[in-house]
Amino acid sequence: MTPDGTPADAHHQHLEHLAALHAVLSATNEAVLRCATERDLFREVCAAAMADGYFRIVSVSLRDAATGRLRSVAAAGVEPHLVDNMNMSVDGASVESGGTAGTAFRTGRPSVSNDLQNDPRIQRVSAWKETVARRRLGSGAAVPLVPRRGTIGVLMFYAERPGAFDDETVRLIERMARNIAFALDKFDEEAERRAAEEALRASERRHAILESIQDAYYEVDLAGNHMFCTTAFTRLLGYSRDEVLATNNRAFQTDAMARLVGATFKRVWRSGVACEREEWQYLHRDGRVLDVEGSVHLLRDAAGRPRGFHGILRDITQQRAVESALRESEARFRALTHLSSDWYWELDTRLHYCAMEGRRHETRAVQKVYLGRPVWDAELAVDLPGGWGPLRETLEAHQPFRDVPMFRSLPDGRPYFVSVSGEPMFGADGAFAGYRGVSHEITRMKLAESRAQHLATHDTLTGLPNRAHFGTLLGRALAFAAEGAAGCAVLFIDLDRFKFINDTLGHGAGDQLLQELAGRFRRVLPPGGVLARLAGDEFVVLLPTDDTASIALAAQAMLVQAARPVWIGGSECSVSASIGVARSPADGRDEQTLMKNADAAMYSAKDRGKNNAQFYSAEIQVRSIERLALETGLRQVLVRGELAVHYQAKLSCGSQGVVGVEALLRWTSPELGEVPPSRFIPLAEETGLIVAIGRWVLHEACRQSVEWQRQGLPAVCMAVNVSARQLDHADFIADLAAILRETGLEPRWLELELTESTVIRDPERALALLQAVKAMGVRLAIDDFGAGYSALGQLKHFPVDTIKIDQSFIRELATSAEDKAITQAIITIGRALGLTVVAEGVETAEQENFLRTNACDQMQGFHFSYPVDATAFAALIGGGMPPRIQRCAP
Repeated sequence: MTPDGTPADAHHQHLEHLAALHAVLSATNEAVLRCATERDLFREVCAAAMADGYFRIVSVSLRDAATGRLRSVAAAGVEPHLVDNMNMSVDGASVESGGTAGTAFRTGRPSVSNDLQNDPRIQRVSAWKETVARRRLGSGAAVPLVPRRGTIGVLMFYAERPGAFDDETVRLIERMARNIAFALDKFDEEAERRAAEEALRASERRHAILESIQDAYYEVDLAGNHMFCTTAFTRLLGYSRDEVLATNNRAFQTDAMARLVGATFKRVWRSGVACEREEWQYLHRDGRVLDVEGSVHLLRDAAGRPRGFHGILRDITQQRAVESALRESEARFRALTHLSSDWYWELDTRLHYCAMEGRRHETRAVQKVYLGRPVWDAELAVDLPGGWGPLRETLEAHQPFRDVPMFRSLPDGRPYFVSVSGEPMFGADGAFAGYRGVSHEITRMKLAESRAQHLATHDTLTGLPNRAHFGTLLGRALAFAAEGAAGCAVLFIDLDRFKFINDTLGHGAGDQLLQELAGRFRRVLPPGGVLARLAGDEFVVLLPTDDTASIALAAQAMLVQAARPVWIGGSECSVSASIGVARSPADGRDEQTLMKNADAAMYSAKDRGKNNAQFYSAEIQVRSIERLALETGLRQVLVRGELAVHYQAKLSCGSQGVVGVEALLRWTSPELGEVPPSRFIPLAEETGLIVAIGRWVLHEACRQSVEWQRQGLPAVCMAVNVSARQLDHADFIADLAAILRETGLEPRWLELELTESTVIRDPERALALLQAVKAMGVRLAIDDFGAGYSALGQLKHFPVDTIKIDQSFIRELATSAEDKAITQAIITIGRALGLTVVAEGVETAEQENFLRTNACDQMQGFHFSYPVDATAFAALIGGGMPPRIQRCAP
């Protein structure tokens, strides 16, 4: 027995085990020095730990980042694969994470179980319980592997007998784990060192490559400050590298050129697309201006974020000087060419070519074609009425001729034009001896003339006949009809919603749409028909028939083509067409009458809901006269005092009290009666009258708001609609400031309502304008939100206070799941952006309940109040009305 009562044999075995563990520890230290990889280190440690047979299984398991479980990377002993089969976790939330391995990983301290057969943590997991029993595992221990980067796994030991892991054994395996962690840190340091060396070598190779190129290379940060440049760059500008790196790129440019270069950098930064072959001017140290050709590429960091720009500059100053000199030389050469002949030729007495001299490299080939042949049989046609006939008579009469245009087709099909001048030759006896003359090529001039003629008669965007040419063609058709030929028809086509798309997506998108529709209309054009573009989105068709069925069929084909979606820049654009038809002779016998009546029929098609065709009739004529009367009356409304402003309340969804009011325009005409806004406001925008009318409405609404406050009524925010035409007016900001000053209304009680298309058709201009409005203290709202092409994400770019959900989404809230989802999304994101969300067009209790449930800020609609005059509205907010406003008479 030993002094502590331990049997001598057991004590001796324990000492041998500790000695073996010390040997394992020594082997681990050797492995740390010898092994080059983690896998080799783990494998040797596991093998060494099994040397004295004390353990049944030794394993190194690492955490799998994807699953959160321990995965064995090295093991030794009896059936070491059992470690993976035990499916151990480290996340702390599952039963599988409660064993020694999971505990050691989470706590960062050793975890020991000296009686696996009765350990409740083991017994809770059936797979562990079965493995421990079948493989006669009596005890187990796990120590965490904790290098500097953090806990990565555990070193696990399993022994057959219980109680195998006393304190001294645990301390030894802890030292093993620390030695392994030390080795892992060394591996990490070595990997970092190699990576740094490789990065340094790559940087040195890159700089060597850049220095080897002749062109100047530069790198600047996002503000234009130089970060790196090659020797060629410093040589180009005449500065030292230190001088360059201490400055901004603008220091080497004129102010105008700096703006141009800055715009290029901004374009590359926004699009991510490099710019090549940009031509700039730089300033040399000695004051010379250098012409350079440059490129700009986006410079990104390791995470892919833009951190600057880089590119190459090439000095093209001398090249440009040479090109300029060459242009001057070419100009002198062309002048000399015009003063002399390109070709000299002679005809014999039979009028056959007998001599041909000209450009040396072409002379023989031309002589082969022309010599010995009659002049009229030499592959040249006379480009004059009558062709060769009149000129042949001149030649046979031995008369001179000058500047006769002739042409032929080259082998590749291109046209070739020459101008020919000649004079007869006579002998000493006065006998005719032939002709001699000169010719020079005029192909470019003839093609330019043809092109100019085409441009004068055709639309440059679509290539279709223009208004003037169409008028000529229509005049001819009407003349033929007057002589007894068949009648004809004019189809006046106007695109619906084109202005909205043009304003929303830009004029470039509008041009693409017009080109696409022109191609579609041309493809379905009946035989003998003519398609032309008059202006803007107006097309016109001339058909050589007055048959109703044939015309209707052609019109329907045009409507179908217009209604098909068009994809432009990733956006689906949908338009339709309104077509008016006028026939000759029934609807007019002259061009002006026929076009006027087709135009009137087109407006009738728009009045009938658009996307249809209407034939001209007496009824349409009446409506056309009514429209003229409407426009005439609209031009007098301000002078005659026929306009009025009504007011519709906005309610808080929370308090149900009035928190705002919208000013709505009304027109009562002595001749036309009550004219709905839907009839006269589009006409006012079309004619531009909306600018003056809108200014009057804004002034009246502000004046009335101040008047209510003077009467002691509570102040509420006054909302006034502003059209795109008003915002485009140069005096809009000045007019707004003047109105606030004249009426005395505090800016915070005024809110301008704009449509989506107004702010996104020209975002940069709109942003500057809206910022000017906000600087005055006036609130801004987006009206009819969700009905256009913008998105909520765009709102963060504009200083908007309020968005009004378009009533098309509110109308079907009770039945449409899609409208509910869209409305909820707008409310949620609008509130997240700190915006006031207003639902317009609320007409039912179901709509009100939905909006209140989903935390909409404000509501507006007939469910609460119709638009009323100023006196009635004053009664609403100051007459002791209950929280819910009763319906008011319209």
